[in-house]
Amino acid sequence: MKYIRTKDGIYETKNLINVELEDERFKNIYRDENWVLYEVIKQADTIEELCDEFVLVEKMREVTYHHKSSKFDDFKSIAILNERYTLYGAIWTNKGLIYVAKMNNNRKLELI
Repeated sequence: MKYIRTKDGIYETKNLINVELEDERFKNIYRDENWVLYEVIKQADTIEELCDEFVLVEKMREVTYHHKSSKFDDFKSIAILNERYTLYGAIWTNKGLIYVAKMNNNRKLELI
């Protein structure tokens, strides 16, 4: 697994250390070098699998096109064909919907 989803974000596991404790309550915990703990909700090989929604933003007018439960590929073709749009991956948190990824020039989502 390359990425983990927590209650407030998506993180790349190469920058984290898996905390291995015998207590079952702490089975899915990672930490960073500063010992900040991250409780895993879900793990995946791609960012797309961990996003709740994808948001297409028109750059010139700053109008947001939002489609709930959309797949990445649904909006990917629109963003590729028309450079006016930026495609974001987002997750729902207790603070609302937050952008966690953005489509780069290689047409793949990268964490922001």
